[in-house]
Amino acid sequence: MGRTCRKCTLVPFKIGGFNGFQNSDANWLYLDVEPSSDLEQLRYELAQNLIRSDKLICDTCKKFDHEPRFKFHCSVGRFAPGNRDKFERLVNFAETKCSLEAFRQHRESMLDKLFKFIKKYIFRIEEDSNPNISQHLLRVTVLRGRRIRFEYDLLLKKSLSRIEALSRYWWRQTIKGLRIELNLPREERLPVSSNDGVYLIGDCHFDHKNIIKHVNRPFHNVTEMNEEIKNNWNKIVGEDDRVFFLGDYTGPPSREARQYRNKLKCWTRLLNGNKVSFLGNHDRIYGCVEFEKARILHAGGHSFLLIHDPTDEKVKTNHGKYDWLIHGHKHNNNMKDYPFINGERKTINVSVEVINYRPVSLSFLLSSKLDLDSIKRMRTIDSEPERW
Repeated sequence: MGRTCRKCTLVPFKIGGFNGFQNSDANWLYLDVEPSSDLEQLRYELAQNLIRSDKLICDTCKKFDHEPRFKFHCSVGRFAPGNRDKFERLVNFAETKCSLEAFRQHRESMLDKLFKFIKKYIFRIEEDSNPNISQHLLRVTVLRGRRIRFEYDLLLKKSLSRIEALSRYWWRQTIKGLRIELNLPREERLPVSSNDGVYLIGDCHFDHKNIIKHVNRPFHNVTEMNEEIKNNWNKIVGEDDRVFFLGDYTGPPSREARQYRNKLKCWTRLLNGNKVSFLGNHDRIYGCVEFEKARILHAGGHSFLLIHDPTDEKVKTNHGKYDWLIHGHKHNNNMKDYPFINGERKTINVSVEVINYRPVSLSFLLSSKLDLDSIKRMRTIDSEPERW
């Protein structure tokens, strides 16, 4: 189940008005949910995995659990059949008094003004638009009876125990992750005099043994790899220099949050410079590092979008705000599309494998010697560039 959930981060859906349905054992009051294709796909894949892997769940499944189409809803209350009158009164009250349309018809009190402000600036709903509210799925929970059997946090990429699922601390981390994903990239303008002492690097993967084989790194063991990258970093970067780190400090985080935090704290302490860290797919926000998702950097007459994954949705949503994309994530696994510099795609790959396992300076990227805009393709930082 965790493998299926791990592929998703933000899974959107919309909440509409209240509704209800009755069956033989209970009456339900719920909110209508309009699912996205991502939510439909996730629900179907999870259902198939659970049905195949867990006999207890399979034995209790209904016919609709096996089907791709599913009636999505958000339960508000469950009522015994004997409380039918109360159930019907609540459904009627919810439909008439609790809809967004009902608020529009009331006098504009301070509460109404606050509600309009929330709709416009938080949920981005204009006054005359569809009253559905956009939401995102944050956690996937499997219950046994009324007890949490399994919970996976899509933002934290973490399986939660029952205690963690109910913990306020972990809920705060989830909301922190949501803010990182949803916030617009910060924009920063660097004066020409500030280009020196600014460096970029990504995908160090300290302590990640399997990465050596996965991307064919020229090291015999993880200790040799760690020392080489750390020493290269500290020879180039001074204590007062800035480093834009494009994600993935270490390997896959341990199931034990404290162990992951300690590892992250250790490596960031050993590396010189003032680090601006971008969230990679192997990074977790519950460490000691303040991550951001993306940033737009204006320097030397260019605008760069800095982000870990060049296929991330934020690349599309910020199209037109930048002219070059600086990223990691791709390592040296797709050199056709993501070499060090791809002048056709306007991408710069700063994964350590293509920059000789050492930070690359912003002044080098902006230098007249390199002449960034004239490059059609440059395989690695040591390659001779192919010009237009």
